[in-house]
Amino acid sequence: MRKIKMILIISVLILGLISVRVFESYLFYDPFNFYFKNNFQNISIPNFSIIKLLSSFTLRFLINLILALSIIWFLYRSKSFIKATFWVNFTSYLILLTCFMIFSEFDYNWIKMLLFYIRRFLIHPILLLILIPGFYFIKFIKTKNQ
Repeated sequence: MRKIKMILIISVLILGLISVRVFESYLFYDPFNFYFKNNFQNISIPNFSIIKLLSSFTLRFLINLILALSIIWFLYRSKSFIKATFWVNFTSYLILLTCFMIFSEFDYNWIKMLLFYIRRFLIHPILLLILIPGFYFIKFIKTKNQ
């Protein structure tokens, strides 16, 4: 019964991540959302409010981070995994956001593609997909060596 409850909770958290993605255009300011859905290589980078974009990216990051930390907790129940998840996500966010803001000032085709991928890492919980199997491997090795 406990396993069913855990699977149900994780499923609800994953639905939360999906909901953030589905309702992104209603919840967050992101002029790049429409820009990247078009033929962005042939049009200029859109004008945007830095404050609005930073606050929107940060809010979205925090929502995704809380959901990701919750998923990691219910999967592994390990404070060290939670700390690692937080620091990996936080550090990546700061580095990628800085790069995004710097590169958005230039209008070259190769930078547009770079912006596309940096933005993906900023607004989607991609690192969660890397951390879950990594933590599983760590847990597997620890139990195997005991």
